[in-house]
Amino acid sequence: MLPPFRLARPKTLDEALDAIGEDQVPYCGGTELLLAMGAGLHRPDVLVDVKRLPELAGIRLDGNDLVIGATERHDRVAEHPLVREHVPMLAAVERAVGNARVRNQGSIGGNLCFAEPKSDVGTALIAFQAVATLVSPGGRRALSVEEFIAGPYYSAKEPDELLVDVRIPLGGPEVRAEYVKYQIMERPTLGVAIAHEPETGACRVVVGAVGEVPAVWTFAAPDEIDADTIASEVDPTPDLTGSERYKRHVTGVYVRRAVDALMSRGS
Repeated sequence: MLPPFRLARPKTLDEALDAIGEDQVPYCGGTELLLAMGAGLHRPDVLVDVKRLPELAGIRLDGNDLVIGATERHDRVAEHPLVREHVPMLAAVERAVGNARVRNQGSIGGNLCFAEPKSDVGTALIAFQAVATLVSPGGRRALSVEEFIAGPYYSAKEPDELLVDVRIPLGGPEVRAEYVKYQIMERPTLGVAIAHEPETGACRVVVGAVGEVPAVWTFAAPDEIDADTIASEVDPTPDLTGSERYKRHVTGVYVRRAVDALMSRGS
């Protein structure tokens, strides 16, 4: 049973900003939020429905950025031609999020705001150095997704802020990227994202799901990625899917697989 709450349906962004607060929580798909409420972990007084706000919707190019509105559903992100053209790794990740219900109902913004530790999406976006745009009555600010995911089930969004969109910088040659994951239950045990910038040669390796927040390493080139170092430095959370020692082992294995996939794609 859900605890009692009131529902607000603002028609404009300004109305939405007036409606949200510490106990007035924005929601779109509600796939994670309603589960937390049903479990008694979250008891907001008001749910503020932002699904119909045009400022939070749409997928478009803005200069050198690919902009994805916060209320865009996982399945729409997965199939959108701009996402498939410019960041196909993200499209592939979105096609495999959760289950069909989650993909059809859950939004990319809700996924980030809930900061579920076992999320594929945040890990992939961090690899692309994506930036979250936040709006409040005081104005706008931008945070890297790496900063935005502040802890397990905790984002850096303030109670009076709305996540409007996520921006993925594209400029220059297309970034080569790969994502691999190890999954024995509905949520991943481990996800590894690698993004390689051809102009500089630099590689970002992001390991998610294995610990409380995604962890990031930077290497000068794909052939310099050290899977053993990453496995030793990652901070796994032991749970039903494996011990700390086991998760370190799996991390090393899947970092190597991600590197092999990246190198094969470039050959």
